[in-house]
Amino acid sequence: MATYSSDRRSVLKILGAIGATCAYPYAGDELFAQAAPEHQHQHEAVPHDAARFLSEADFRTISRIADLIIPETKTPAASSVGVPAYIDMVIGRNSDQQALVADGLRWLDAEAGRQAGKKFIDLSEDGQIKILEPLCEAADAGNSLARNVQFFALIKKLTADGYYTSRTGLLDELGYTGNTVVSSFTGGCVHEH
Repeated sequence: MATYSSDRRSVLKILGAIGATCAYPYAGDELFAQAAPEHQHQHEAVPHDAARFLSEADFRTISRIADLIIPETKTPAASSVGVPAYIDMVIGRNSDQQALVADGLRWLDAEAGRQAGKKFIDLSEDGQIKILEPLCEAADAGNSLARNVQFFALIKKLTADGYYTSRTGLLDELGYTGNTVVSSFTGGCVHEH
């Protein structure tokens, strides 16, 4: 796994702000923490045999993209909490998304071949980011209907959704402390009789 010299926020800035993509446009049962409770406490990568739609090679590529979006820092990377399996589960239920992901993965390899004579997964991290960065910028700007941009926007959204609805993302990364019992409410609501 790559070591990053900057914090997660700086790395995310390379590929765009997660906050802008984390809109949860999916049904509640498609959110990672609800759809895959058996993986909530898992801090190891989910093996490919858990995949439903992606081939082994495609699963590795999606894992790599997810880890570029949310790399390992003080908390695990996206693939370490099962985000690629979550992505596979969501797209496995939607034929339009399946076609978009298949087209996007083919485009990534074709572009990597054009730029460096390699498949996307075989490029250096800098080479991978060089291909993904323009897609991210176009997706964030929201002004491109290009299929490869739609692909990246989908993977970015699913990565954010999967990570930040996992136990690691929600509790460890975001510090969510909801659903806790408090002995008293210190709010300012006073009822006059």
